[in-house]
Amino acid sequence: MERKNFSYDELGDSLIVSNKQEGDIVKNNYEVGDMIFSLTKEGKIASLEIREFSSFLESCGMNYNIADKLKNARFFVHDRNDALFLMLQIEFPENGLILTKNIPIVLPLTTIF
Repeated sequence: MERKNFSYDELGDSLIVSNKQEGDIVKNNYEVGDMIFSLTKEGKIASLEIREFSSFLESCGMNYNIADKLKNARFFVHDRNDALFLMLQIEFPENGLILTKNIPIVLPLTTIF
């Protein structure tokens, strides 16, 4: 049986997607709007929580009533042009619908000499 890397709390309307690997230790959580990012001590994004997930779906032009029918969710992080881009993929069983949402996370540039 494949391990699910996401959970949706219908009562709290919250989606949590995890990239946490065995041995990863979460050091800090950061809140950005309705999202919470958990980072490991190495700086890897271990999980993403989207609160008000139904509203998030509506902002993407989707029916909020399908939030509890989620089949799969995952995210990828890309480092480009002095910013991190988080790509969230969520999949629903009806018609194989896959929503891909790119979320730019702008971090300050630090120069090391």
